[in-house]
Amino acid sequence: MNSKEKLAVFGGQSAMPEGIERTRWPRYNDSELEELCRVLREEQIGGCDAPQILKLEEEWSQKIGTPYCCAVGSGTAALHMALWAAGIGKGDEVLVPAYTFLSGALSVLHQGAVPIFVDIQPDSYNMDPSQIEKCITPKTKAIIPVHLGGLPADMDEINTIAKKYGLVVIEDAAHAPGAIYKGKMVGNLADASALSINAMKNLPAGEAGIFSTQHQEFFDRIDGLWLRVRFHKPREEMKYPLATLGYNYRCSVIAAALARGQLARLDELNGTRRQLCERLSAQLDRIPGVIPPHVPTDRTHAYHLYRVRFDPKSVGLQVPPSEFRAKVVAALGAEGVLCRAWMNWIIPSLPIFTKPETFESQYPWQRPWQQNYTYKPQDYPEAIKLVQETSLVMEAPTAANKKIIDYIANGFWKVFSQLDAVMKLDLPPELLDGGTANLEEIQKLLGVARPTF
Repeated sequence: MNSKEKLAVFGGQSAMPEGIERTRWPRYNDSELEELCRVLREEQIGGCDAPQILKLEEEWSQKIGTPYCCAVGSGTAALHMALWAAGIGKGDEVLVPAYTFLSGALSVLHQGAVPIFVDIQPDSYNMDPSQIEKCITPKTKAIIPVHLGGLPADMDEINTIAKKYGLVVIEDAAHAPGAIYKGKMVGNLADASALSINAMKNLPAGEAGIFSTQHQEFFDRIDGLWLRVRFHKPREEMKYPLATLGYNYRCSVIAAALARGQLARLDELNGTRRQLCERLSAQLDRIPGVIPPHVPTDRTHAYHLYRVRFDPKSVGLQVPPSEFRAKVVAALGAEGVLCRAWMNWIIPSLPIFTKPETFESQYPWQRPWQQNYTYKPQDYPEAIKLVQETSLVMEAPTAANKKIIDYIANGFWKVFSQLDAVMKLDLPPELLDGGTANLEEIQKLLGVARPTF
């Protein structure tokens, strides 16, 4: 493709051919769907001792090399379970990344503990180990590193700090099943781990999760948290827990059956993702102003998310980064290159932390921290920079084939070879503010398909 071809945003032909078929995610094959139908016809479809539940727990335990696993209803439930198992309670402090999904911080709140946020690294977007020790106080009890987007966090450094201060480490492995860190599987790098296996994850099963731990005492303790119903116990009083907090965290048998089929193909599916994303990275790496994902040589990336960063200064443009990103999103969208912000906020900026009194007046909830805890978004400059200025998430991990990847790359070449023209795009001022604008609204304004990944 001629990179100087007229931009689609100005009426030219799109880099992505019209009507091209994008493969739906998840990708269940015929044998997996047939097995699901067999389970529905023939097997127990309820209870924590259903065959599909027990087999999923056994297979995940074997996959990651952790002795104790429990299939649950969601990744959030698994995080809450891990905190409970570790004995985290009222007033304890737990370190979590300033930029990630909400589950980690909210699970800490469920335990009456206090989330303390740690800024992220600018290249990996994971928790920055160099920022951890200054966040530790006598009340700190645990650290929850997140393998964001599928790239393992710096677990050696984090575990070393945790050992020094006697802290529990809980992996949030929701984005990274199958990823490898220094020869070990993610999920087996800490005291406990939580995995999400909802429909959008690399191991998709509708809505479910898996709690794993190295410690028998953690595993034994979780029975006090949830209603673990076991129909095959010999007496009625043994089937249902008689003294428990009673959270219904049970895993769906249907989800377990789907997860088992996907788990058998996890390495294959991750390998396809990795090949496609590495193909895209190799092409984007040659485009000035575009920074593809950074992957250290001692680990693999599961590419749940494919995030690119922009550097307008490197191409000689003195444009506010948020304006640069907004106009590039508009131009890429017109070329058929779908992208979105993915959580265009940082966790400590949310009202539950900055205006807890509002939440206390509207919800049956009270803050577990004292009045002297204050959350200031400006304390996390790298996280703020990520969401306001410099990056976006691409559809690459779920793209169907190499052709689509090459069309995406061609769209980038086309847009970035004509940045002067792109910067003249006339967009509404409210859509140029990276801190508040919804990047999907820019594409909607231009009639571009809404991203579904």
